[in-house]
Amino acid sequence: MRALLVGVALCLAACSEARPPVTAVRVLEVSALVPVVNAVALSPDGGLVIVGDVDGELIALEVPSGTERWKLRVHPRGAARRIDGVFVSPDGSLVITTGHEARTVEVWDAATGRAGAILDIAQSRGVAFHPVERIVAIAGGPTIHVADLERGELVRTLPNAHAGDAVYAIAFSGDGKTLASIGSQGSLKVWSWPSLALRSSTTLSTGLESMSPVSLALNRSGTRAAANGILGRVIVVNATKGEVERSVANVAEAPGHGMHAELRYSLAFTEDGDWLFAPDTHDRGLRLLHVPSGKTFGVLHGGGPFYKAVAFALPANLVALLRPGSADGRGPYGLEVWRLSYARS
Repeated sequence: MRALLVGVALCLAACSEARPPVTAVRVLEVSALVPVVNAVALSPDGGLVIVGDVDGELIALEVPSGTERWKLRVHPRGAARRIDGVFVSPDGSLVITTGHEARTVEVWDAATGRAGAILDIAQSRGVAFHPVERIVAIAGGPTIHVADLERGELVRTLPNAHAGDAVYAIAFSGDGKTLASIGSQGSLKVWSWPSLALRSSTTLSTGLESMSPVSLALNRSGTRAAANGILGRVIVVNATKGEVERSVANVAEAPGHGMHAELRYSLAFTEDGDWLFAPDTHDRGLRLLHVPSGKTFGVLHGGGPFYKAVAFALPANLVALLRPGSADGRGPYGLEVWRLSYARS
């Protein structure tokens, strides 16, 4: 997931625990989504929210009306393939769908849902659009793939990027000069762009169960990275020094779920890089972490058992979340879109 920007200055020194620097108001709620909805994305302007389900269907809804813009089937009914990730390009023109068990990555026109390029990338888990260039980096198995979106084809690969480990997430910095990737065992690597020369490598965890990353974010300058995993810890890394800067706990098990709810794509830095959006306790909402001090502030706390996936459109001050219908993660699912408001200094 790419680093995201907030277009509003946050109150830093003046904020206190009694007055959180960010609050949220729900602007759209869609209930009884069936079958199980598995992935969500927002357009950068916040005008479109897109959800993908386990049966391979993709639906685009307008915000805040909830009017259906388009619906399509990514794969035929009965195909052994679900949609695990939905990503929108920085200019809002393209949508990419991925699947952990899929053999391809698909590109769609965001305005109409028309099919675009099909990229031969298997076992895709993460997508990072370059903030300026018409380029996208995609994590597929142990390989980082680079595709030219104008030509709709792969132009470069970095095989075995994590020494045989699968790449679970990937992110560009906001200035486009840094690419970060993280493997399933918790190794975080920072690469210079466009050379893809390795700048630093940090081991966050040595065990699959103790990390298994589900989110990765970089700040604008690429000097700070953040990741979280299935046990809920949020780890912030000084990407220049390759050292862990801060580790913030979450509760390991969502209620009745038997494991962490895996709130995917749930990390995003603000523009100054000192604040980080991250999951709240039991993945029941979002909180804002002040990285230098380690203080946390609640942003939103939903009424569902937990949330499963998140999408940020921070330039538009919106966040979308998927919630299950029961504590064990079953449907029917619900979609929520919240508007963020920032305290001013």
